[in-house]
Amino acid sequence: MYSDDAMGTPKEIMQSIKQKGLQGFALTDHNTVDGAVKASKELSSKDFIIIPGIEISTKDGHLLGLNVKNTIPKGLSVQRTVDFIYEAGGIPIVPHLYRNMSGIKKEKLLKINHKINAIEVYNGCSQPKTNSKTAQVAKKLKLGGTGGSDSHMPQYAGYAYTMIHTSNLSIDSIITEIRKRNTWGTGTSLPLSYRQERMVKSVKQFFQRGLKRI
Repeated sequence: MYSDDAMGTPKEIMQSIKQKGLQGFALTDHNTVDGAVKASKELSSKDFIIIPGIEISTKDGHLLGLNVKNTIPKGLSVQRTVDFIYEAGGIPIVPHLYRNMSGIKKEKLLKINHKINAIEVYNGCSQPKTNSKTAQVAKKLKLGGTGGSDSHMPQYAGYAYTMIHTSNLSIDSIITEIRKRNTWGTGTSLPLSYRQERMVKSVKQFFQRGLKRI
């Protein structure tokens, strides 16, 4: 509900995640941390963790920042945005690498791969073959992986997820495992009908914004 192209409260997302047997999630609205910071403070517990984050619209494509509690400027280069995320005490993750309108593509990834530890190797809204292609890139560059549902509705949250081999459910522990490149992403693709609906909606919103990406 804090993103222009999504709906649902953090509590509804949490309920959906719990129903799927997961132990937490990272909330990454577009260009704001308002919902994520509030959710992390109010809904996290010793048995369920919510990592505050953000999905930043860089001039080169989208970039995730995990464990970020302050809004980071949009419209900067992906290289500068990576620096901003670290300065904010967070960790950068490259999502949906090959997405046409919002992926940074491999060319830009190669310019920052020495600065990052992981990329999203499984995106619930991407085609399976694209996820496989991205996973191959991560392995070739010796990067860790994450999984993200990329859901804009609570019922689809948790279709994709990140596997972390730790019993310590703290943000610091999880971020440390990502930094060590010990994580990987997997899951199930969102229903085809929903992905098609999302694509049509995204195109409409692109024109409504005056040919501007979110």
